[in-house]
Amino acid sequence: MRRFFDYRSVSREKRTQILAAMLFGSILSYFLITRYILSIGEVEGASMLPTLKEGDRYLINRIIYRIGDPRPGDIVEIKMSIPDDFSVKRIIALPGDVVQIKEGTVFVNGKSLVEPYLPAGMSTDGKALGMNAYKVSDNAYFVLGDNRSVSADSRLFGAVQRSRLVGRLWLRQIGTDRE
Repeated sequence: MRRFFDYRSVSREKRTQILAAMLFGSILSYFLITRYILSIGEVEGASMLPTLKEGDRYLINRIIYRIGDPRPGDIVEIKMSIPDDFSVKRIIALPGDVVQIKEGTVFVNGKSLVEPYLPAGMSTDGKALGMNAYKVSDNAYFVLGDNRSVSADSRLFGAVQRSRLVGRLWLRQIGTDRE
């Protein structure tokens, strides 16, 4: 039987070098992919209920916003100001948009926002924003959690700079048991 590669013709030292190079390449590839292309996250807390539950895992597409712009409705992972703290929220408004919350409804540029991902009858409290109109600054995005009653989001801390957007959630509930 003829082998594709007969390792016996290669010295032990050379085989060790090849194996070490393969191992190094694999580790380097893993770190480059998880840093710049795809990474895995896990939901902590209830701010995105019912869309995402505590313990749900997801893939983050880290390259998407290097080649395109965020859009309203995107669920994104945000790097918070505390080191190694991330949050998952939904983009509601883009740079230059005006957001206002009146009588439990979110308005963007004067139009009532259609939010099919929210449970029927859910009301949005303006929190620190109140009923004041908020203009989203350049290079920033207004984000809200889907569970408006418990979410700490742009109503409290203002719009999020684009540089803090880690990426868009790509696949959800990887390897989790759903009820």
